[in-house]
Amino acid sequence: MSVGDNDLSQLQQGGIVVKGVFNLFNRFLIVQTDDELVAQRGRLLNIIIWVIGFADVLIIFKDILFGTVRPEYLVVEVVPLVVFSVLYWYARRGHRWPPQVFLAFLALVAPYAVREDLTGQSVLAVAIPVVVTPLIASPWLGVPVAVVEIVMVYVLSSALDYPPPNPLVIVILGVLGSASWLSSWIIENALREARRHGQALAESNRELEAGRVLLEARTHELERRSAYLQGSAEVGRAATTVLQTDQLVRQVVELIRQRFGLYYVGLFLLSESGEWAVLRAGTGDAGREMLARGHRIRVGEGMVGWSIAHAQARVALDAGVDAVRLATPELPDTRSEAALPLRSRDQVLGALTVQSDQSGAFDKETIVVLQTMADQVAIALDNARLFAESQAALEATRRVYGELSREVWAELLHARPNLGFIRNEYGVFPVRDVWRPEMRTALQTQETAPGEDGVASLAMPIKVRGQVIGVIDARKPEGAGEWTPEQTTLLETMTEQLGVALESARLYQDAQSRAARERLIGDVTARMRETLDLETVLKTATREIGEVLGLAALDVRLGTEAELTGE
Repeated sequence: MSVGDNDLSQLQQGGIVVKGVFNLFNRFLIVQTDDELVAQRGRLLNIIIWVIGFADVLIIFKDILFGTVRPEYLVVEVVPLVVFSVLYWYARRGHRWPPQVFLAFLALVAPYAVREDLTGQSVLAVAIPVVVTPLIASPWLGVPVAVVEIVMVYVLSSALDYPPPNPLVIVILGVLGSASWLSSWIIENALREARRHGQALAESNRELEAGRVLLEARTHELERRSAYLQGSAEVGRAATTVLQTDQLVRQVVELIRQRFGLYYVGLFLLSESGEWAVLRAGTGDAGREMLARGHRIRVGEGMVGWSIAHAQARVALDAGVDAVRLATPELPDTRSEAALPLRSRDQVLGALTVQSDQSGAFDKETIVVLQTMADQVAIALDNARLFAESQAALEATRRVYGELSREVWAELLHARPNLGFIRNEYGVFPVRDVWRPEMRTALQTQETAPGEDGVASLAMPIKVRGQVIGVIDARKPEGAGEWTPEQTTLLETMTEQLGVALESARLYQDAQSRAARERLIGDVTARMRETLDLETVLKTATREIGEVLGLAALDVRLGTEAELTGE
């Protein structure tokens, strides 16, 4: 450490010592009151008492040390110490009258120092009470203190046989009294104005502080509402985009826990019997543990069961005193809880439980937002259920229609086994019973099969609703090279479109056939109904049905079982 560092360290230590001494001395001057003016006057009075008392103690020690002490002087020197000590004790406690008593005492004692000569001690003694008046007392006390001192000067000079006091003392006391009154009045007005400004400033500071607190509260409220709106939007987005129930409930509980800063969020759905509310999603380790053990609550019991049974939200601001709530061992830190029903189309699908580790966490606004989100989730779950049911019905319809389609194609191909065409350099011609090896392979494996040369030929199955109904066998000219991926993809696309076109053509042909049959049936029925004669109706029916169906013979006869048995 350098010399400069040592000096700096010593200065710092000295400053610390001086500051400590000042703080210690300042503690003896503090006045215990909320009145600023009384505190200021009491502090000044304490300083004057300390200074005068210290000077008085020095005088007593000096008289004792030099042996000049006299009993009457000792009394005059000791009595002020006692009086000042009492006044100091009262001033420290915020009493208002010690300054007046102090000035009255000085006014009575100070004239003892006055002689016929105007010495410095005499002037100082009579001047102190008048000078300190504007500092520690009311403005009007300056003149009375000066008058009391003038009276005491004459009284003492007569009582003690002193020569008459110097008139200059009287003049000084009068001037000081007037100046004291004027200065006190000025100081009092200045203090009053300063106090008024201080009060106005304090009021302004209080208003600013109140505004700051209000602004912080509104900012916090806006932040909370923004988080609520964001969480509601995210839950709504998930509700409209996610159709898988398990994925939806897991995503929803995590979103609500994060956006609302909650301890735990769980989602229950009713069982098929409607007797139990079964946990389907839960956050954190507690949620995983409860899902693993198949946590469920009977409808009507606990906050979740109560919410489902009554289709209403139930809130426990203090979880420990709610009579309905059932404690869960996996969630020991829950302090407040709310259960919200999942309502959709006037039905309750389950309930959402939200729990916080803070008491009173759910106000009315929060419950409204959470209930809105719960209703969104309920509608999404209901839509997911309806979507699953519609998908199942559609899949069943597709299977049935696929089976019908396969049966119809099987009948059609059985009726026309050699249906197909070939294109070559001579044109397009029907083909009969031509199945190249790669075509058979594609038909059996239902996959694209290359030709035996592996280059020029490529056979692709024609599929309709998953059923292979034929094969396309494409062969490139010699020297054209291998089939490129683009060419293969293009051929596959056209093959798929061919299957769609064939199915459409078959459906159209079936529709035309049904229409022709319906028309034929309508014509025959109309002819049969042209008359109401029984024999004519039978005769017409026999003729028309035989002609329409191209039958060799048609026998239409009326009769009953009794005629056949002879009964």
